[in-house]
Amino acid sequence: MFKSVVQFASISLIILTASISQAFASTHKGAPTAEDPYQYDLAYYERKQDRCLEAFTRSDFEVAYSICTPLASLGFSDAQLVTGLLYAYGEGVGKDKTRAKFWLKEALKNGREDAARALSEFGMD
Repeated sequence: MFKSVVQFASISLIILTASISQAFASTHKGAPTAEDPYQYDLAYYERKQDRCLEAFTRSDFEVAYSICTPLASLGFSDAQLVTGLLYAYGEGVGKDKTRAKFWLKEALKNGREDAARALSEFGMD
């Protein structure tokens, strides 16, 4: 009997301590919840893709690589095309036909028909 009273008192003490500590826990306003999922600003990524293309056209290949590669990983076809071309030419990054072929094929899958021409020109088709 005494043992069950001690167990009950211990459990009650643990529950009381937990509820007191939660009362003082800080809340994080603005944290995403299941009811209010985080919305991505696609316009931001589209502007970055424009900057990627601008850097490539003005032959600033290192900048183009640093901007385009993360966008290519997110599935932006223009960035995939540019990343593939950068690897194919070895501009802004070491020449790597395997990576070039991968990114050019991804761009082609995502609707960039000129990626097929690039694959053909570099003998990667």
